[in-house]
Amino acid sequence: MIKLDKKIKDGVIKMKFAASTYFSLLRHCAVPLLSIATFTPILLTYLAKEKPETPQQQANLETAASPAPIIPSPIAPLTAPSPKLFPSPQSSATPKSAPSPQSSPSAPKKLAASVRSPNTSPDTSPAAAAKPVTRQPLAVPANYTPPALEIRVAIKRDVASVLIGVNGPAVITDRQGRGLKTIATNEGLPVIPGANGLKMGDLSLPEVIFVQPTSADGLVYVDDSWYRGKVLLVAQGDRLLVVNHVNLEAYLYSVVGSEMHSTAPMHALKAQAIAARSYALVHMIRPANAWFHLGNSQRWQVYKGIRSEYQSTHQAVNATAGQILSYKGGVVESLYAATDEIVAWAHGGRGMSQTGAYKLAEKGLDYQQILGNYYPGVGLARLVLQN
Repeated sequence: MIKLDKKIKDGVIKMKFAASTYFSLLRHCAVPLLSIATFTPILLTYLAKEKPETPQQQANLETAASPAPIIPSPIAPLTAPSPKLFPSPQSSATPKSAPSPQSSPSAPKKLAASVRSPNTSPDTSPAAAAKPVTRQPLAVPANYTPPALEIRVAIKRDVASVLIGVNGPAVITDRQGRGLKTIATNEGLPVIPGANGLKMGDLSLPEVIFVQPTSADGLVYVDDSWYRGKVLLVAQGDRLLVVNHVNLEAYLYSVVGSEMHSTAPMHALKAQAIAARSYALVHMIRPANAWFHLGNSQRWQVYKGIRSEYQSTHQAVNATAGQILSYKGGVVESLYAATDEIVAWAHGGRGMSQTGAYKLAEKGLDYQQILGNYYPGVGLARLVLQN
């Protein structure tokens, strides 16, 4: 069960919707025909000695002409921030909707904290939050380490096939964890639904498998991105579902970099990290369905794997480790959007504007003041798992 370790009277937020063409190698082989009579005996002798290609030789040539796809090497997880202007293009005018809760037998049992709807919180309109309150930072417990919570993120839904790969030692397992196959590094493996499960090249596999790196820094490649953690593949008729099982804090490295530019002021990034953590935790308590907690699009939170991780997003997440938005002992489902206008339109003015957070940070407000500016009355708490 989650224990909300320490509350501060104000801090808070709500979340976001916010060829190569092959030439026949002629090699300029046109031999000068000085004398047809001279070359004819040589040509006849060569043809008489040449043996026809055997079927096995032909098959080998066909195999060599169609090598297994090779996937690109992983992008360095800590890519230097690119000089971009805020706001992020990912923050569209389309608000993020909260999926209808569905019961799920796989909901984490330890996450028994209650969820507080934004509607239960005090007035959080911009007019009511004109004067942010200065507060002391949330104290960090001695030797604090964020709980090792695993979030399940749907990264591919209803697709016909995917290309899978790994950057180091990895194994394919079934649902019970039994090893089925090892995977070679940087070998591209196309996966499609089969008649009785999944097909990975010539290999027939169960309808539900995991691709699991065996090293702590192992990554899994899915179509065009690298992901931390492990990847679940599920055959659903003639379509596939692909879910990334990843540590919550590592997940946030990517979300913060997807939802806000890496060059934003650090306190704006910290506010975004806490908002994203709270939103994610709510969906871990109340998952979208039995297979995943939430998706990776703007309907939930944008998540792109390690290609949207930056030094600055790592710093923001680590500096706010385990901090969530709390109201009356529950976790706040923090909704946010790109601008104040979208927050007003989609949430009645109750939510964080990412552009607004950026501007407040530029004026010198810290992340607790930014959150308090948008959500007075909502506090900060730190996650602690209780045995």
